[in-house]
Formats: sequence, structure tokens, C-alpha cells
Amino acid sequence: MVFPLAPRDVDDRDMRFELQRLISFSAFPQCANVFGLRLAQAGFFYTGLGVTVKCFCCHRNHSDWRTDDDTLFRTGNEMHEPDCAFMLGTDTTNVPMHENGRQ
Repeated sequence: MVFPLAPRDVDDRDMRFELQRLISFSAFPQCANVFGLRLAQAGFFYTGLGVTVKCFCCHRNHSDWRTDDDTLFRTGNEMHEPDCAFMLGTDTTNVPMHENGRQ
């Protein structure tokens, strides 16, 4: 007998893969002055809700894209939970697009 699987939550859809996080930004609104690539590299994926992104590791949401000037928003540690393993460099599940600097 085969049991049906419950639908996977967006958090569980392989967002540990940087490439999947980058792909999630294909539908990101252009009104936010941010780069999807930079956010994906910082552990975030687009949730599909407004301009809200979420860390795949600590699950913290971020949607405040105000900047002091016309420069692009800069990602930073304050976007993650203080104990986020990705931010601390102790996460072992992240899969970068280019390992060891190779393309």
C-alpha cells in the first residue's frame, strides 16, 4: 500500500540549494532595490508574498528594503537570527552554486 505524501512546504523545497534560492527571485518585484543573486548567496529565498524573503536556515523573514540613498540594499548579519547557523558559518546543509570558487 502506498501512502500519499503531504505537499512540501516552500521552506522544504530544497532551499538549501543556492541555485533554487536564486530561481525563486525570478518573480521578485522590481520595486525593491536589491539583487536576487546577493540575497540567494546570503541564504535567502523569495517567499512569493510581496517583497518578503526568508532565510532557508533560521527561517527569519525580511521585507524592509529601505536604503539611505540610491545605492542597492546591502545584505548583512542583522537580517538573520543571532544564532543562525548559516550566518555563523556552521551550517552544513547549504549547497553553493560554485563550490571552491569554481564555475
